[in-house]
Amino acid sequence: YASSQLHYTCKSFDDAIASVPAGVNPQDWHIMCAKWNTSDEQRIAHNHEPNRVEIFKISRCKELPDGNEHWVDDESRSRYERMIQLSTPSLDSESGSTPISAEEAFVSVMRKDRSGRIRCGGSRETRRTWYGTGKGPSSTDYQQQISNIENSLRMEVEELHTEARRRDSEMDEMRRELEQLRKQKSEMDDIRRQMLQMSTFMTQFQTSQRFTASAPPRAPEDDHVDTDAEGDDYDDDDD
Repeated sequence: YASSQLHYTCKSFDDAIASVPAGVNPQDWHIMCAKWNTSDEQRIAHNHEPNRVEIFKISRCKELPDGNEHWVDDESRSRYERMIQLSTPSLDSESGSTPISAEEAFVSVMRKDRSGRIRCGGSRETRRTWYGTGKGPSSTDYQQQISNIENSLRMEVEELHTEARRRDSEMDEMRRELEQLRKQKSEMDDIRRQMLQMSTFMTQFQTSQRFTASAPPRAPEDDHVDTDAEGDDYDDDDD
C-alpha cells in the first residue's frame, strides 16, 4: 500500500498503473493500484506514512498464500533484515545499541541516493517529488558536509605530518646515539690495542731480564802471558 500511495499521489489512475516500480510484477501492481483506489483503502493508507524500508520489501518480496515470503534474491532479503535490525529496538538491554529511523536505516544499508534518483521511489521520483519543496538535503547541506570532511581530513593529515616529524626526530636521535656508540667502540678498540702492545713489550722485557740473570759470568782474559812474551821479544832485541 505504501508503494501504491507513493506512486498514485497527484497522478491519474492510468498514470499510476503505468508507473511500475522496479522489481514489481506489472500485474501485481495493477491489482494493488485498483485496490488502493477504493475510499476505504485510501483512508487506511493515508493514516500510515510509507517509508522506504516498506517500499523496498514490497518491490522485492511477494507474500505467498501460505503466509511465506518469496524474495527476488537473497541479497534483498539480507538487506531488508539489516534495515529492520537497525530500526527495531533490541530486546537485549546490554547491547547498548540505539534504534534509528526507518529512513536512516535505509540510507545506512543502501547508501545515499545518487543525484536525481530516489531508490525505491520509482523511475519518476526525484528528490523534490520525494522530499517535497524545501525538504531533503540541499546543496548547502552537501557543501557543509564536504567542508566538514575536508576539515577532518586536513586535521588528520596534519596529525600524520606531526607524527612523521616526531618519528624523524626520534630516528635522528637514534642515529646520533648509534654514532656515539660506534665512536666509543673505536676508542675502546684503540685502548685494547695499546694495552696489548704494552703487555707484549712487558713480557718481552721480563723475558730478557730473566735470561740475563741466569747467564754464567765471563772468564777474565790471561794478560800476563802476553806480557812475558813481549818482554822476551824485547830482550831478544837487546842481544
